[in-house]
Amino acid sequence: MGLPTYAPWLNPIEKLWRYLKQEVVHLHQEENFAPLHDHVDAFLDQFADGSEHLLRYVGLLPN
Repeated sequence: MGLPTYAPWLNPIEKLWRYLKQEVVHLHQEENFAPLHDHVDAFLDQFADGSEHLLRYVGLLPN
């Protein structure tokens, strides 16, 4: 059985974007995007040196 043509739930980068949305973007309502940009940068920077937690979250390491 092959994979469906479009399956974002199986794509690790899609899972990262979902995590970002859940943790940072979901409550953003300001017209000024500078604070959001800073929060997104800080969120992504925490994974710059690798993260077992993130690899598990996106399904690249077993639980």
